[in-house]
Amino acid sequence: MLLYLFLIISSFSITFADTSADQPKFDRSHETISVVVGKRALLPCYVSIQDANNNNNGNNPFKIIWMKLNNSSILTMEDRAINGDPRISLLHAYADEWNLQIDDIDEDDAGIYRCVINTGMYKTLTLDVKVPPKIIDELTTEPYPPPIRSGSNYTIKCYAHGKPMPKIRIISYDQTDNAKIISDQNEVILYNVSRHTRRRYECIASNSYPPDVARSFQLTIQYAPELTLALISETNDELTSSLLFIDSSQHEIRLKCRVLMNPLDKIYWMKDNNKLINDYHIHQYVSIYMENYIIAELVIKDFSTNDQGEYTCTASNILGTHSKSIQLIATLTTTTSTTSSSSSTTMQLSTSRLIISRRKRPKHTRTTTISQREYYRSTEILREMTISSSQDDDIICSSIGGGLFLNYIVQQRCQNDCDNSITFLSQYSSDDAMRLDVC
Repeated sequence: MLLYLFLIISSFSITFADTSADQPKFDRSHETISVVVGKRALLPCYVSIQDANNNNNGNNPFKIIWMKLNNSSILTMEDRAINGDPRISLLHAYADEWNLQIDDIDEDDAGIYRCVINTGMYKTLTLDVKVPPKIIDELTTEPYPPPIRSGSNYTIKCYAHGKPMPKIRIISYDQTDNAKIISDQNEVILYNVSRHTRRRYECIASNSYPPDVARSFQLTIQYAPELTLALISETNDELTSSLLFIDSSQHEIRLKCRVLMNPLDKIYWMKDNNKLINDYHIHQYVSIYMENYIIAELVIKDFSTNDQGEYTCTASNILGTHSKSIQLIATLTTTTSTTSSSSSTTMQLSTSRLIISRRKRPKHTRTTTISQREYYRSTEILREMTISSSQDDDIICSSIGGGLFLNYIVQQRCQNDCDNSITFLSQYSSDDAMRLDVC
């Protein structure tokens, strides 16, 4: 190549002798031409040789070549392209124009070019190739990365190439597509990810030379089950208590277990630690309403005391297991009213005895009303009892007595300024007696 260049330049020197008197007019200023990759570049070279043509009977005594200094290659000689690149041509529409044209510019075309006349003069131009942004796949997070476990950290990466170097913006989107710029760096760390972490992200690279480029990321976050229980009714409220009293006259009970988990795996119902199986009496339905959201519904037809027990919904996946339980208890309501004027009254309630005694004869005749609800649970009875009086003075002064109680849940004592009624919730065998002292 160097030998070839030497021969070309040497051939130019042969013509120097007859042209010294008539030097061409030549713009020798250094120019920089900026072109976006893929476009066409036009490198101008203007040589005024009119006087020389007049003195030489129209024959041009000057020879012009284009060369690229970066690799010392000769591109054109006179009006011909000689480097074999079909993208390169010489535009010589007018006698004084020797413009170099390069089609479909790529990054390798950037460099220093020189228009040389065989008089020894030359014009230098710099071709600056601008490159729109392009994502570097090898360094950038893939659009659908592997699942991320809840509680871990995750780094989103975005790298782009371009000239000038692109600016990076990483944006997050919520479920309603509200956007938020979270970083202007190539990487951003998401700490302690959870199911509440935003899932959709986008990286945008720009450098003022369109088009901008973008890469979207959709994260998948794995997390252990989270569930709630609800009794399907008009309100469809979440159950906040572990105890639910069911009227025995109610024909059908529907419990709903709502589960969020990823990945979806197992969900099932148990009664008293025994896994339930569908039959004519009990039905289980599982529905997937949305991604990672599943509902398991339990239907108990013709609810009776035999259906009492602890019902548990359990969900599990590779990250953990979560259960919630509810105790279903059948109820029976009875109400008994008595009018008392003596110092002691004994009443027979169901198979239990309630003894109401007075320490002294009341000043006025008092009506005492006893309301009770019985909740059957295996061999025990859970009873809620309310005792009220028509008088508002020293109604019930002492607490539950008697040594035959297995356990009492509520013990309350009233003085003269208390309400006219008091409620006891106690658990006892059917043969036990309750004794209440009334002042």
